[in-house]
Amino acid sequence: MILIMRVKRIISTGALALTIALMPQLAWAGPDRDAEWVVTGQHVDAPIPIWHADTHSFTMNTINMPVEKTVLWLPKAWAGSGAQDAKYQLEIPEKRPDLAFLGPEHSVLNAAPQNPGPNNTPIWAGLGADSSVEWAAPDEFDGSTYTLDLINVDGPGRMEMFIDHGDSVSRFLSSHDIAYRSVYNPRHTHLFTTFTQPGRYQARFRVNARSIDGKTIYTSPIQSLTWQVGGSNPSSGSITDIHQAFAAAQAQRSDGVQAQPSLTLAPNPQREHPGDQHLTEITFNSGHATDQGRLWLTVNGYFLTEEPVVDGKAQVRELLGDDDALIQAVFIPEAGSGSARWASTPQAFSQRDRAEVRVTRASSVIIEPSNPDPSPVWDPAQISVSRPGVHVSYTRKEGSEDQYTVQVQADDPELRAAYKVELFESEYDFSPWCAIEGTLGKGGIDIQQQDLGACMGQPMYMKFSVRPHPKSLASMTTKGQEDVELSSSFGMDLKLKMWPGGNPVEPAPAPTAEPLLPSPSPTPSPAPNIPDTSNDHAADALKTNPVELTRGHMDLRLRADSAAPTHYSLALKDDSLTGEKTSVMRAIDSVTWKVGVNARFTRPQSLSDPSYDVLGAIGESSYVLPETQNPDIVWPGVSTEGIDYSQFPKGIDYELKVVESPKDSRVAFFQGGTFGGPAKIMVDSANPAKSRIHTDSPTHMHANWVFSKPGHYRLQIRALDGDKEIAAPMSWNVSVHEAAVPTPTPSSEQPSEQPIPTPSPSADTPSVAPEPTPDQTTAPTPASTESAPAPAASPSAADPKASENPSAQPATQTTTPPPSNTLGQVSAGERLLGSRSNSSGSRRVLGGVSGGGGAAPLAASAEPSSTPTASESSAADLDSPAQAAQLSNDEAGESTASRIPRWWWIPAAALAIVLGAGAALAVRRRG
Repeated sequence: MILIMRVKRIISTGALALTIALMPQLAWAGPDRDAEWVVTGQHVDAPIPIWHADTHSFTMNTINMPVEKTVLWLPKAWAGSGAQDAKYQLEIPEKRPDLAFLGPEHSVLNAAPQNPGPNNTPIWAGLGADSSVEWAAPDEFDGSTYTLDLINVDGPGRMEMFIDHGDSVSRFLSSHDIAYRSVYNPRHTHLFTTFTQPGRYQARFRVNARSIDGKTIYTSPIQSLTWQVGGSNPSSGSITDIHQAFAAAQAQRSDGVQAQPSLTLAPNPQREHPGDQHLTEITFNSGHATDQGRLWLTVNGYFLTEEPVVDGKAQVRELLGDDDALIQAVFIPEAGSGSARWASTPQAFSQRDRAEVRVTRASSVIIEPSNPDPSPVWDPAQISVSRPGVHVSYTRKEGSEDQYTVQVQADDPELRAAYKVELFESEYDFSPWCAIEGTLGKGGIDIQQQDLGACMGQPMYMKFSVRPHPKSLASMTTKGQEDVELSSSFGMDLKLKMWPGGNPVEPAPAPTAEPLLPSPSPTPSPAPNIPDTSNDHAADALKTNPVELTRGHMDLRLRADSAAPTHYSLALKDDSLTGEKTSVMRAIDSVTWKVGVNARFTRPQSLSDPSYDVLGAIGESSYVLPETQNPDIVWPGVSTEGIDYSQFPKGIDYELKVVESPKDSRVAFFQGGTFGGPAKIMVDSANPAKSRIHTDSPTHMHANWVFSKPGHYRLQIRALDGDKEIAAPMSWNVSVHEAAVPTPTPSSEQPSEQPIPTPSPSADTPSVAPEPTPDQTTAPTPASTESAPAPAASPSAADPKASENPSAQPATQTTTPPPSNTLGQVSAGERLLGSRSNSSGSRRVLGGVSGGGGAAPLAASAEPSSTPTASESSAADLDSPAQAAQLSNDEAGESTASRIPRWWWIPAAALAIVLGAGAALAVRRRG
């Protein structure tokens, strides 16, 4: 490890050479000038798992290109005025212990934002999954489960991925905390990706799934996703190998000039943009005003940027980390000039330093990449789980009626799994009234806070689902319990179904500094095949059949008439796959957004800024469609992607009006501020001045839709260029928990001209429908007693000794409602039929299931990649095919108490229909 001297803050060449000699040799993290696609200033999901059905293997893409052929570049970007509008920076606030994983208070991170600035700047990055994986999951994978696993991150600092909910966060992936290394069944999600230092990072991923018979682990090769944080566009460099360039340049000046090169590090004196006060000014001076060439800068040995040296000088401003970083400058003079090469002695500096430091001492060594706090590798061949118990407990907070602390804990601290707890009105309801989901990382415990206000006052049906990591010998398990009273404390115990012993996983290849896939062809195509997804389906015929949408991603969007490109209309791009196998365009007036009680949201004290008054007073409840995806709630956005703004000098506004609504209700559309900061209100029906969502460039955005009361709403949208109408108004219905109120009447208090909320900029691509649930009747899936629903289960007569052997026989669980989705799953048949969704009433809206969250799938090409595919690791032979398909029984004696079920009227009604049909047939025959 390189020793940093804080007094002189200079490392001697000899000490540096000794350090390098003792350091393991790493591959040089050079520039990405040959990358086929540098992604910046746009929406992108990466990595996206791809399933190749012909070879039963996985690979990963950036949209439709292998991840190792792409680079995500995070440059500087700003929006509006104020420090909070430096879109590439994230400052850690005070008094937020839940953010300690990011660093100390007031330190500033390089950040790809959860909500981008204009034109999706600096970059709008997220996660997703290809539809090929979504459709394969029920038939190919045990429990329909697959994971996107982060192996490690090689870069100059730390990397974190998380969703900000204002008053809380959901962690996804972490370079240094191995408790957050898996995203379960990733769905389309946008989130923060932060970096403690600028420079080049390589995040290494693998996709894993267990075959449906439990015998095989399908695992992808390790593929690297490169992030370039700060600096100039990676494609603009001219140096491919700094060592060769340095060796080829002359060591001494040939023009007789006495020049003293220098590297100067100082706090940035300029205040041209928000956030400039946090930057460090890095200046190189060759010592002679006629020198020309290239400057190569590194942070902890990792490439930062390559800049031109003009008239002897080059200067950049970068956001260094709160911790010291070693900065080295390497000058490569222009060929044929009289200038000499020069490398500075590495110099420690941080964003905390206030004094200028000037380095004139040269180094004969270009330091190799070396993070003083390297990212640990997590890539187990198998996850051992010896104790299958998992417990969920709810404890009401003191002084509260409906706020609970939820703790999920495994008996075995090595268990890694996703979980979901749902509360239904009855066992056979489609959607839960309240739900919460999360993950168990290393340590086997997770603690969250949940608002159960929507579920109080009556017994509930409680369902607890646990989805273990594919590399463990545990299988997805679900347990249900009727008539649960939401008392001061309650909970449920579950025992995981276990595959028989043995190690079905072959050791995985260790991560290397280079991708395990072959390098791109030496003769790449002259232009990369970069997909333009900005106006996908824009020319599709409109679906006009009436439809209720209960979950999934969709956008209200402007589209040009294919026959007359200067004429525009409004439509709904529906990515929810409701009754469809792909995304479709729908007539807006054919659509109803169905909003359940699970959308109930109580304004917390942490959102006390007056801008959040659109949510009502603190402690009051409203119904909110959140700006970050909740997989159980409809997720609508607004888009002008693919539109030529040169025709619209005043930009494009979406004007929203409330045509019909419950009495004294309020509708709003807003984006929350980072970490609970002031909200950006775009539409508020209580304020006529807030009725438009303004855009001045192609935009895709999501925000919070607020409906203050249950009932029926009718909203209207039209597109304007200033006061000139671009597209005629269209209206649609929103049904908000209508079962709880009388049939609504048109609102006289809110005239049709009253504005309604308009979306704010956030770029998203299609969120795919919930993950399919495997058909439990199809052999050779793990044996389970979760068969067709029954009012009660008889006590097991199994040998009591069987429970002492976890691998003896199938586990017995209580009955699972057939139409209900476990952890967002539905069967393949239900997806085609457009089944109703599960609802999640959790205030923490997780974008997926991971180390605190996840992502919804992005529909992309299902065509097999031309790159090598994943390896299949065959299981060791099991004793018999029956044993391979059988899970151990840890709950053979469990049963459900018999009672007259609340759904007694269903068979009665069915019998009446059958008898009526029989009588009618008899009458016809007599006739």
